Amino acid sequence: MRLTKFGFLMTLIASPLCMEAENLDVKRIEIDKEKSVEFLSCDAIGKQGLILTTKDDDNQKNTQKGHNRLTFTKYDTLLNKVTSVDAEFSRKDNIDQITKGNDLYRLSMEKNGEFELLFIDGEKMKPILSTGDIGKRIVISYNQVMGDYVYMAGTQKGLPFVYALNAKTGAGKMTNLTVPSKKKFSIMSFETDDNQNEAHLFIKEKQDKGYVMKLYVFADGDLKNEMTMAPDAEDKYPATAFASKMSDGSYIISGTYSDKDTKGTVRSIGVFLKKVENGKTSYSTYINYLDLKNFTSYMTERRQKKIEKKKARKEEKGDEYTINYNMLPYKIIEENGKYLLVGEAYYPTYITVPVTQVKTNAQGGTYTTTTYKREFDGYFYTHYFVMEFDKNGKMGWSNSAPLEVLKSWVPRRHLSINKKAQALEVFYPSFGHMNHVSYSYGGEELLKEEVTYVEDDVKLKRYSGLDTEYWYDNTFLSSGLLKIKDDDGKRRIFSINRIKCDR
Repeated sequence: MRLTKFGFLMTLIASPLCMEAENLDVKRIEIDKEKSVEFLSCDAIGKQGLILTTKDDDNQKNTQKGHNRLTFTKYDTLLNKVTSVDAEFSRKDNIDQITKGNDLYRLSMEKNGEFELLFIDGEKMKPILSTGDIGKRIVISYNQVMGDYVYMAGTQKGLPFVYALNAKTGAGKMTNLTVPSKKKFSIMSFETDDNQNEAHLFIKEKQDKGYVMKLYVFADGDLKNEMTMAPDAEDKYPATAFASKMSDGSYIISGTYSDKDTKGTVRSIGVFLKKVENGKTSYSTYINYLDLKNFTSYMTERRQKKIEKKKARKEEKGDEYTINYNMLPYKIIEENGKYLLVGEAYYPTYITVPVTQVKTNAQGGTYTTTTYKREFDGYFYTHYFVMEFDKNGKMGWSNSAPLEVLKSWVPRRHLSINKKAQALEVFYPSFGHMNHVSYSYGGEELLKEEVTYVEDDVKLKRYSGLDTEYWYDNTFLSSGLLKIKDDDGKRRIFSINRIKCDR
């Protein structure tokens, strides 16, 4: 879970509560309000439990000037408090907090390349702070953790690089990547493969006749492999791409594609699956979004029928009808020799705001003018899809459903997913509650239910920073800031929920 600033202030006085949903076992603790304490993040660390990150204004009095002191509190999987540890930081920019396995990493960086990295062993809760300097004129696009290393991918003076920092020793290594020019490449993605101890960076390079997509494989802080993939067709250009390494050494590349070759675009018309063996492509499969089951179910019935008619007319002429989407896909999930692919559709929203100016006329008097400007107002999510491919890249079942979540200022994944023997469990936060959806491995929606953040006799007045993530086994973690009304009156609380699906 990434670092999130919530904006309410609380105190660490926890009261345990238990509740039951029809198909779930939910245990909750609530942390009451105090003005001096700000909650920053609640992160799962596997079977070690979770770490709650807070900032207490009262603790800042004895810190070094220009520094902040944060408190990291560990709870076990039963939501019992275990221990707390404090750590002091410089007030740097671009803060990113990541958990991987049982550990927590907090990376902060300034524009001049100076960084601080805090590593906390989730078992011992002993902080290790490393500092360093990557260099000037850098832009960090992605931070990832794998093994003992924190990888930072971005550009320096317009050219791509990956910096690998050993979180335990503080030693770092810079890898500069070769591209045709500053204007002829874009970084597509940078993610890790937990099963293979690898980090995968995708870069799309513009060439005289189209493009090539390059996969850079990092492990143990070094660049281990590089693969180049040429386009399969003139009208199929990758928009996003992710890799998973198989047990036989091959790679399954999945992502979204567009019908236009536009640098840095995330607009797409469908998804693709590609298998690469020994650097060569074995097969490629491309699927139009409109061929997925229930893909337009989030639309009005009238609009759905209109799209179906246009699609039918195109097909009669031997053409393909497409719709462009901003789609945030996930890496593939392997299950019994088959591959599951999930994605979330979103679009940017804007508002018109007035701009008032006081001006002076020729006679020395003043008058007021009002103009209007368009401002970005966050990303709105519409729906998500789940689909299956067999080992040869042939699509099997698919399904889609509306996605009602809070707006976000950056594109981010909302679904938390866990695969079980008989079902695919999906959790995501919505407007004042959590959603639980279970799919069979044939695409059938087995159940859908809402999980409340409060008890039946408590009224939820306001909420902020709701988040859900997979925790361990068949258990999920959900948390957020709530304003409630109960027998004690109106209160602000931080709610932490352990949700088990194996009842």
